[in-house]
Amino acid sequence: MDQDTTPVLDAIEQYRDEGDYTFALPGHRLGKGIDERTAAVLSRGAFAADVITAKQVVGDAEKLFAEAVGARDVIFTTCGSSISMHTAMLTLIGPGKKILADRNVHKSVVASLIMAGAEPIWLRPRWDHRRQIAHPATVGDVEAALAADPDISAVLVITPTEYGCGADVRGIADVCHERGLPLLVDEAWGAHFAFHDGLPTAAVRAGADLVVQSLHKAGGGLCQASMIQVGGDLVDPVDLRLRLDLITTTSPSALFYGSIDGFRRHMVGHGRRLLDAALDRAGRLRTRLSRVPGLSVMDASIMDEDGVAEWDPLKLSVDVSGLGITGYQAKEWLQTEKRLTVQLGDARRVVCSLTYADDEAAFERLTGALEELAAKPPRPDRPGPHIPAMEDFDLEQAMNPREAFFAETEQVADPVGRISAEMISPYPPGVPAILPGERFNAEVVEYLRAGLAAGMVLPDAADPELSTFRVVRA
Repeated sequence: MDQDTTPVLDAIEQYRDEGDYTFALPGHRLGKGIDERTAAVLSRGAFAADVITAKQVVGDAEKLFAEAVGARDVIFTTCGSSISMHTAMLTLIGPGKKILADRNVHKSVVASLIMAGAEPIWLRPRWDHRRQIAHPATVGDVEAALAADPDISAVLVITPTEYGCGADVRGIADVCHERGLPLLVDEAWGAHFAFHDGLPTAAVRAGADLVVQSLHKAGGGLCQASMIQVGGDLVDPVDLRLRLDLITTTSPSALFYGSIDGFRRHMVGHGRRLLDAALDRAGRLRTRLSRVPGLSVMDASIMDEDGVAEWDPLKLSVDVSGLGITGYQAKEWLQTEKRLTVQLGDARRVVCSLTYADDEAAFERLTGALEELAAKPPRPDRPGPHIPAMEDFDLEQAMNPREAFFAETEQVADPVGRISAEMISPYPPGVPAILPGERFNAEVVEYLRAGLAAGMVLPDAADPELSTFRVVRA
């Protein structure tokens, strides 16, 4: 196939050049109906590219992407990787089915479990007590879990983590396939992996049967641009498309499709060179920051930790606890003082997503800001969060997530010992600290309340102030 072609972009361009006029949707008529204020901010070009008929050639663009990354099939989605995850999960599992899944999954996985009525068997992460973060489970962990429960029908792992730590996908895939089980990988941060061998191995090339990727995270897609990659023959792509049809929009935006189409062409033609430059800049930045007193920068040595098989050097994780401040405060300082937005701030560190689009000036701006932060850190302006022993996050799954979510509920000030009827997910990364059906313990309650006071963002709590928690009515 000709990887220089762009079917979706070509279709948009052709529609405009041929002078077609629509009396159907979209009603803005390729931007003619928008006001000057909207045009000034969003541009008329965005509306002029909103050609809904371009979806007719998406299949051609999907075939090109599949060839480029070595997948059996690729399915584009336009409602973010949440809808891709729902589609994949609803294809693999249903009511009463069991899935072995990483517990540190994105909240979209929990939503999928609720919709499917399936039962999760949680794969606990490898806790890094020194850094107070979770690493991927090992091949042995997966093997032991599957041996303990022969009724498991699928496996889900997330890799890499928000901190760039990758699982042994190839080893886990081998264990799954020995039992005839499909492996689903949440590789939201890995849309660029297939285009450079200095990055973690692309999951679809490592034997995963389904892979969910976000094109807007480290790639060149617009927000909400996502895809499902299919590898092997354990999952029928037709089943995936039927499930997607149940839950996605019937009026997808060509803007999302076009951005995916263009990103693939760009990476095939120039990805190696662009990512080479990004990796070189990231290496120099990391070397420079490693010399700054008070900062601790994650590097390739993280692969010595249990569970970390690969590492993404384009994830910059900087521990600022040596400055006497939290990552929450450092994130806010970078935003307010330096107009720099970082991907994540947690109790100890900030994490930046570095991409091929960041030039030398951007890297210099970030490096200089972190050096200045270390030289003159702000005074701590709030209590530090309470981080319990990592194992205290291993909560009891006392009830099926779907049953707990739809149960009669009540709000209580003291939820300890009660079964949660809600998800509470510090964001980013959107991994639930507690989810429906899990039993609250005192440590998680204290962690959430102290985290909120320290600057943690909790967008999905029923009570945003955490004065009360939603639990299953006793």
